[in-house]
Amino acid sequence: MKETRDFLVKMGLPQGDAYDLPTSQKCFSDGAQYRFEVPGIQGPTAMKSLLDEVTEKNLVIHRVTQTKGIMLLTDNEISEMVSLAKQGEVDLVLSIGPRATYDTSASVLTPEGQRMGLRLRGQEQIIRAIEDVKRAVNLGCRSFLLYDEGLLWILNEMRKQGEIPSNSKFKVSA
Repeated sequence: MKETRDFLVKMGLPQGDAYDLPTSQKCFSDGAQYRFEVPGIQGPTAMKSLLDEVTEKNLVIHRVTQTKGIMLLTDNEISEMVSLAKQGEVDLVLSIGPRATYDTSASVLTPEGQRMGLRLRGQEQIIRAIEDVKRAVNLGCRSFLLYDEGLLWILNEMRKQGEIPSNSKFKVSA
């Protein structure tokens, strides 16, 4: 391994992981350096159960993420989740619904198609994804889980131009 490390250094690359890095001074708005997130909370019933248990056990979580997609929730379910998040003082992150696995093509299930991940296919998918976000925004949600880098760019532009609230937040997933 020494020869490999020496070669990497000769190329101007680190010889290994930088375990001597100083502690980051970056933190969240309340000064914390990390957050606890509970993903896979698909609706208000599961979210209420989670938050009740968190309260009963005197635990702290910061974020609840719904991963199956906004399009699979009713307006009432989204509104209830937004309300539960406010009561529980947690950030609610809703996942964008349209994605390759929900598309009419099976290509994402093939070995070659797996490379596309959950990215959107075609302009109509992009439009549907944006409409998903706009619907959730109108119901009070401000944090979204995205699976497509192009959609991230568009939503950021929409945020900058006032098409969606400036306090909208985006999290990108693989």
